[in-house]
Amino acid sequence: MKKVILILTALCSVNLVAQKSFEKNTNVIGFGLDLGVYNYVSKIASNPKSDNSAAANKMLSLHYERGVLNWLGIGAKVQLSDYFTEKDSITNSKPSVKAIDATLLVNAHFLRARRVNMLAGFNVGYSHMNWEARDRAISSATGGGLVYDIHIQPRFYFGDHIGMFINLAYVHYDYKDMDFKNTFTNASDILDLNGGGVNFGIGLQAKF
Repeated sequence: MKKVILILTALCSVNLVAQKSFEKNTNVIGFGLDLGVYNYVSKIASNPKSDNSAAANKMLSLHYERGVLNWLGIGAKVQLSDYFTEKDSITNSKPSVKAIDATLLVNAHFLRARRVNMLAGFNVGYSHMNWEARDRAISSATGGGLVYDIHIQPRFYFGDHIGMFINLAYVHYDYKDMDFKNTFTNASDILDLNGGGVNFGIGLQAKF
């Protein structure tokens, strides 16, 4: 009887180990689609006043993560952002505001069941924004700065390798000394733009 109990215990232990959704040396590649809602504060060097404005965008992201410990993953993420804009009622032009982020990611995996993986972490890196009004009488800006986020992400697996995830994050951008040009007055200036808000998205991932 003791031998049977020992064998069953050993089999259960092996099964539990095999059911971990994330552990050391696990590789995860994910593709995501997010929506972001932010509040930005903009400041032009030649103007003592600053402006507050709301912004929203849609994002496509690709990330890679590798388990360095059973509960800790490190990797990288690239994200493309396209901001929602409206046509100017006078010029009938529609601005184009896009950004690309390249960040280092660090995740702590606090739940690692066979089909469910819960994690919390952060990304930090560089973001480059390009603002084009597509009209000769309107301003434009380009430049880069710091970006970071704090996120929570549940991952669900349909099998041993393929699954989906939900992403919820607070994101902050800090663009410094952007090249700002107002072609209506033919003047160049420096623009600082910083702010943040909430990202929410879904995606697919594969692990191996």
